[in-house]
Amino acid sequence: MLDERFINFFEKIKLFKEEQKKQKQRGLNDYNMVNVVRKENAEVGMHSNVIYSLIDPNGLHYQDELFLQIFIKDVLEINDFGNILSVQAEESTNENRRVDFTIKSNNYYIGIEMKVDASDLENQISHYYDDLKEKASKDSNQEVIIYYLTKNGKDASLNSHNNKLEYKRISFENHILTWIENCQKEVKNITNLNEAFENYKDIVKKITNKYEGRVMSLKNELLKNEEYFELAKQISEAFQEAKNEKLCKLKNKQINLIIEIVEEKGLKFENHFPNNTAIDILSEFLIRFIANDNGYLIQVFDKSGYGQDVDKLKKEVILEKLLNIDNRFKSAYSKVYGQITIDYKDTDKEKLNDLLMKLLNLKDKI
Repeated sequence: MLDERFINFFEKIKLFKEEQKKQKQRGLNDYNMVNVVRKENAEVGMHSNVIYSLIDPNGLHYQDELFLQIFIKDVLEINDFGNILSVQAEESTNENRRVDFTIKSNNYYIGIEMKVDASDLENQISHYYDDLKEKASKDSNQEVIIYYLTKNGKDASLNSHNNKLEYKRISFENHILTWIENCQKEVKNITNLNEAFENYKDIVKKITNKYEGRVMSLKNELLKNEEYFELAKQISEAFQEAKNEKLCKLKNKQINLIIEIVEEKGLKFENHFPNNTAIDILSEFLIRFIANDNGYLIQVFDKSGYGQDVDKLKKEVILEKLLNIDNRFKSAYSKVYGQITIDYKDTDKEKLNDLLMKLLNLKDKI
């Protein structure tokens, strides 16, 4: 009989699933149109495009410098930025490289290099700094700062800069999420802009492993309760043991079905593999039935066994005959003439008997 703790736990899960269903019926969901169009880790297609569209004062949001000024405050953390002169995405350098973003004022020339999953290029940050420094010297001699934007604010690799170069680390996890949330406060009554920020916030949370979804999850419920977490662990371990035992019984049942057919025909065979989950039928060829978790793997070898590569020309002829028996046969590797996987649900004793007879008669067709 089950421990009362487990009974209460299962009842808790039942109530949880009912509440989860009600949430979905009330319209709570995790649909994100932006994420449908682009994968959340796409640097250019997702993050560069979205961020630039929002910090561009001339963007279709029609909020002028609002989002840019919040970006300067929350992400760049500069208080004396001065008058904005330009905001660019993919600004070209003198070596035909491209800086993800540049923001220029009368006081600063900012370069932002973003890395979601991509690796750093050789001397990338050093080159960006030198290029912007040269441009600044011909402009208003602004202070040049390179920012390195990653998921969690990690250091740039050493091959991307020399140790003397100072750059500032910023992260999606902290700086970008803070910027998004503060922008939302400014446009909470502009539905489409607020929703756009909300969608992008979810994407940023996904790449930083902070996304929990709007519909309650069983994982979070378990993390809230240490007792339930421990019970779930015990259930998981017991389930794995039960699953393994059930699979073992299933495999033995399925291989015994093949043995029954073979014995009825008076054929020679050998059992092998752990727990006798495979059988070799000895005829003109060696026909092997392996009982896997979901179905049979049936292989046809040379009668000498499976230790040597089969003759290539002979294999072509035999494989063609196997395909005539069932077009699901495949060439597989060099030691087998052909093999096929058949789901247990798609077969029975009669079908197995028919297939085996065709394989046994294969010698008559060569």
